[in-house]
Amino acid sequence: MLIGELERASGLGRDTIRFYEKRGLITPPQRHENGYRDYTEQTLAELRFVRRARELEFSIDEIREAMPHFRPEPPFCDELEARLLHKREAFCTQIREAEAKIAMIDDLLARLNAATA
Repeated sequence: MLIGELERASGLGRDTIRFYEKRGLITPPQRHENGYRDYTEQTLAELRFVRRARELEFSIDEIREAMPHFRPEPPFCDELEARLLHKREAFCTQIREAEAKIAMIDDLLARLNAATA
């Protein structure tokens, strides 16, 4: 598929696709005689994986390291699963920390309201 088709299918812009290609996050496409890139369904699967990983705040370097282990269908490899579990735990920690801060704010608000009542 040409880059325009890949843009529509992936939801990513052409500059982003080419950026990911230059950074080694997707399989380099074959080229037609006219120089046009010919992307495959595998490339689309890779882009979907990269997009999801970026949404989950994985860095470009983390994604590049994970790509050799990527498979578009389950089961994912053990290393990729471990990375995802680690990222999940990091988000859980952030949530717990945010909840603790909210509790402190609620306590301060309660004290403020009690002092002014």
